[in-house]
Amino acid sequence: MVLKIKNEDLKKIINHCLESSPEECCGLLIGKKIQHEVIIERVKITKNIYPYDKRVGYVVDPLEYLEAEKEAEKEGLEVVGVYHSHIGSQPSPSMRDLEQAIPGYIYLILSVSYNLTFRAWIIEEEKKTFREEKIEII
Repeated sequence: MVLKIKNEDLKKIINHCLESSPEECCGLLIGKKIQHEVIIERVKITKNIYPYDKRVGYVVDPLEYLEAEKEAEKEGLEVVGVYHSHIGSQPSPSMRDLEQAIPGYIYLILSVSYNLTFRAWIIEEEKKTFREEKIEII
């Protein structure tokens, strides 16, 4: 699987991560899946409503999620994944990420403290682990 994302959308995510630091940020990846590609058409910034220390966790606002899902459907698109930041760790999924992961979704994680590095992941449902996916900036 290859995640294809426009440079301007990646910049939007990076800016959101920097503006939200030292708290984690989150948002939605909206696009379409075609064979072995996930093509991001746009990103939607959402509120992090994690009820505890937002420096170590995130929860996408469910109302914003539903709104994004409806908007995407009108455009012939869908919510295909989530992006979020890690503040003091590498852009690899945490146990908390694994616990709340939705099978089939792409997870784009950006590390604020590791030179703004980013990686894409998908959950392998049967193994309950994440598999890293390729990213292509278009």
